[in-house]
Amino acid sequence: MTNMKIEKYTAGFGLSLIVTSLLNAVILLLKETNGAIMNAMKAALGHHWTTHGVLVIVLFVVLGFIFSGTKIAEKWDSRKLLTYIIWAVIIGGAIIAGFFLPHLKGA
Repeated sequence: MTNMKIEKYTAGFGLSLIVTSLLNAVILLLKETNGAIMNAMKAALGHHWTTHGVLVIVLFVVLGFIFSGTKIAEKWDSRKLLTYIIWAVIIGGAIIAGFFLPHLKGA
């Protein structure tokens, strides 16, 4: 893969993807282990997964525009961004799998 400079929106929304991928796992852990958070998320939009999804999408868009206004594109190139995205998805997936796997033994 060729290592290339990236545009400000590519960098901003790439960084947003990294952050929201990890936050998605944290939100899942919080709501699954805290009844008050789960109930609040259920009450907000009718179902906790709906609230979870809307929260992650809104965070992705808002953070994407915020990060696009920074100088991240000057500091990162395509290889660095892709490496961080891959690791964030792996870490987020491992957190989620690590939480749910013990609960599957009776399934």
